[in-house]
Amino acid sequence: MKNSKVFIGGVLLLTSITTNSFAEYNTQGTNTMENFTQRPHKCPKPVVEAKVSYNPASTVLNVSFPGNWQGGKVEIYRNGTRVVGVKAQAGASLCYTLRNYGKGEFTIIVSQGNMVVYRGSYNVK
Repeated sequence: MKNSKVFIGGVLLLTSITTNSFAEYNTQGTNTMENFTQRPHKCPKPVVEAKVSYNPASTVLNVSFPGNWQGGKVEIYRNGTRVVGVKAQAGASLCYTLRNYGKGEFTIIVSQGNMVVYRGSYNVK
C-alpha cells in the first residue's frame, strides 16, 4: 500500500513538470522577430504557369511558356497514342492544329519540370 502512494505521487509530479514545460513552449514564438528568425533559409519561388488556349472551331491549340521562368513539355495523344512530344524553352509559343493529326479523342498534357500545369481532353470530329 505504501508503494502505491509513492507511485501516484510520482505520476502527479511528472504531470506537473510536463504541463509547465508545455506552457513555456506555447509562449515562445509570439514575438514577430522570433518568427522571422525561424523562417527557412530559401523561400520557394512563385509558380508561373504556361498559358494554354484551345479553339474548338478551328481545333487550334496554343501553348506559351513565360520568358521569365522555365520551359516545359507538351504532349499530345490521339486515341491513347502519342502524336506530339516536344520540349520547349522559356518564352516559346507553340501552335498545333489537332485536325491535322486525324479525328478522335485528343488528350493534351503540358508540364513544367515535374509538375503538370494543364491537362485537357478534346474530341475532334
